[in-house]
Amino acid sequence: QAEVGKPLRNCITLPGFDFAYGLYIPRTDGGVAEAIGHWNTVNQNRTDIVQKMPRDYITMNRGALKAGYTTAREYNLYYKEKDIRRKEEECTRLKKGPLKLPADMTFGIPARPPTPIFDILQHRYKELWMEQQRALTVAQREETKEVIILQHSTATRQKLPVSHP
Repeated sequence: QAEVGKPLRNCITLPGFDFAYGLYIPRTDGGVAEAIGHWNTVNQNRTDIVQKMPRDYITMNRGALKAGYTTAREYNLYYKEKDIRRKEEECTRLKKGPLKLPADMTFGIPARPPTPIFDILQHRYKELWMEQQRALTVAQREETKEVIILQHSTATRQKLPVSHP
């Protein structure tokens, strides 16, 4: 129920000062003592550091096509049967550093030139648009000016121009 003489509250109350937001993970959150005492170091005596080279899908796809495989399932079976890896030279060539580009090179779409503030303040764009609209209406009036031939009757036998306002 609402408190007498006070407006209704349309929000929820916040938890107390002892409430901690976020997720508490007891195994990894040991504070400063655990961070200082337990370092996650790499064992230097490991001999199995040899990295597997990535698969050479271009060669495997070519081989699967020559073997007559057409579906994705057949391709996957071919990949398991013939696991061809890239040569080390190809991977090192691809993992070279970033390209050496000129310092003044910019990427993306060039920015459009800024609109002169003086033209905006003088309503120059409105005036240009109004002139274009006036020229368009004049051209349309010229097209619609036609000579209408009236029906020949006994009273009138002449051509009269029709003028539009």
